[in-house]
Amino acid sequence: MLVSALILIVVLVVAAVGGVWAVLLERRIPTSYTRSPGGDLAWWGLLSADEQEAWDTAVLDAGEQAEIDAAADARDAAEFLVQRAQINAQFHP
Repeated sequence: MLVSALILIVVLVVAAVGGVWAVLLERRIPTSYTRSPGGDLAWWGLLSADEQEAWDTAVLDAGEQAEIDAAADARDAAEFLVQRAQINAQFHP
């Protein structure tokens, strides 16, 4: 019993030290993004108002089309489930 308790304590200490080490390493050298000195959206300010409006319109149109497609997919899935339920009702009363 004493040996298993010591092993558990050692595992917890190693896990805690490893977690702190991983956090410090991630703060020093981030793996999920790179920092750019001018910021990520610095290029946006260089565009004219017309170009910004065109980008905004294109993104909004793409979002609207994605919403329409998602609704159509949901409708198709619902119709499929209704058909499956009817088939099951016919063959498995």
